[in-house]
Amino acid sequence: MSQAASTQSLSQIISEEDFIPILREASVDFISLLGHLSREGHGVNKLFVFTLLKESEKLENLLDDYGARSNQRFLYFAEVVASVRNFSLAGFQILHVVERYSDYLSATSDAIRREFEKDATKAMAYFMKVLSRFHDSLVEEAKDLGMEVAFESIPQEEWKFKPTPKLPYTIGGVKIDNPEERIISIAQSYRRVFKLFRQGGLQRRIKASDLSEIIPSRINENMMADFESQLHNIQSEYDTHIKGSMAEGKNPWTLTMRGLTAIPMHLFESLSWLIHFYERHENKTRGGEAGARIARLVDNPELLKVITGFGLHHCARYLAEGNEVAERILSMYVTPITYQLPLPQPQGFHARPATYVSLIVQEHGTDTFLIHEDKRFSCRSVLDLLEAGGMLADSGATRAVFEGDKRCLDDLKILSENNYCEDRDIPQELNYLRILRNM
Repeated sequence: MSQAASTQSLSQIISEEDFIPILREASVDFISLLGHLSREGHGVNKLFVFTLLKESEKLENLLDDYGARSNQRFLYFAEVVASVRNFSLAGFQILHVVERYSDYLSATSDAIRREFEKDATKAMAYFMKVLSRFHDSLVEEAKDLGMEVAFESIPQEEWKFKPTPKLPYTIGGVKIDNPEERIISIAQSYRRVFKLFRQGGLQRRIKASDLSEIIPSRINENMMADFESQLHNIQSEYDTHIKGSMAEGKNPWTLTMRGLTAIPMHLFESLSWLIHFYERHENKTRGGEAGARIARLVDNPELLKVITGFGLHHCARYLAEGNEVAERILSMYVTPITYQLPLPQPQGFHARPATYVSLIVQEHGTDTFLIHEDKRFSCRSVLDLLEAGGMLADSGATRAVFEGDKRCLDDLKILSENNYCEDRDIPQELNYLRILRNM
């Protein structure tokens, strides 16, 4: 006999009728908590959602231990419990950001914060509406199973918001070795995340009328989890090496970048759970009848709005701000040098070579300037480069002075050695230009 067959033969079988009282007893707190959402004037905060999350995890584990999702009679009940857990996980991450916003970005614009909190409130209202529907459907399903539903009242005071007081900040600046190198590394890592986000076309609003049009073709659970993981690594590196240090005290932009890491990190985790829910529990391809029933409770267009119009939209916004801060930080720690480079031939700096120069500077994220007659032109700006090109042409110059970080200037040197790609292909060393020019 094989090991698998031997293990299966040792598993005890419980009858469906014998399982019902076990499920009833295990469901009391969970269903009572969900029922709280149907009460008029109910309050919902992070504590409530966290408690609901823990109760749903506990009940889901019991259902999985008994193999409920492999039993046709209990499958739908188990799928709804799992769906409650997914929405609780997503909601917890959003509420965590709302509660900690001042810690993350104390100096941020009030208008940006108000917009985020307004959109977060709408998203949470939708979550609570869906969770309330899950409750009603579970109660009906329990009755169909022949399970008497018990409801224990929970006092409203349990969930009233109680602000947590903070201890005074008394940690002095800790001295660390090579803080500048560490800060540069963190800023460069942040810019890589933003670059990947842009390469996926996620910085623009995704237009779709149904989630099936974008999941999994444009976005999926693994993609969101990967973004969350990369940002978590950046946050961990910061907290290990920079937090509370003298370097952090000297450069407040580092703390801003830390906040602009945490917010999208939590939003990506929220998105990964919402997309997991769709892929695992609602998707028409694999959900079967249970999935179809759940889909009717969730309202696909509303879930689409939360995923694209709230989650991805605000991830894009905070990542773009974080990228600007990372570039500002990188420029602070650069020791600028100058290169004299030949001008594009035969027309000088017109639109195409100016665009390639600008893309290289954007790729490196540090301030770079073209200097002519004591005037400095930002190489981030195509318009600045066109203006400089006109002045260079008028003066009859054949070379220009570039000032900036060595890594950026080295790439500009390669570009100039290939005549700014005026009459030849982009060199292999600058292959990233092929991607950037099409974004």
